[in-house]
Amino acid sequence: MDFFEFLRKRTKIVNPSREEVLKCLKYFPLNQVADAVHAATCLKTRTVIITNDKHFEKIGKEGLIEVWKIEKAIKELLQKE
Repeated sequence: MDFFEFLRKRTKIVNPSREEVLKCLKYFPLNQVADAVHAATCLKTRTVIITNDKHFEKIGKEGLIEVWKIEKAIKELLQKE
């Protein structure tokens, strides 16, 4: 199985609701709507976002979604092996 096929079989398309996007939008600059949609997707699916993007710090500190820096994600995942 090639990498594309591997991803395709494990990918699920999720569309956050308008309400979920609006909950997240207030934590981002107006020109960062895509980040708000990404955060809303994590809110909907209750998943952790792994990013070093500073735009996600405020929403993470508020606890609306869980935000991990890349360094933390690597450490967490390596501990599980």
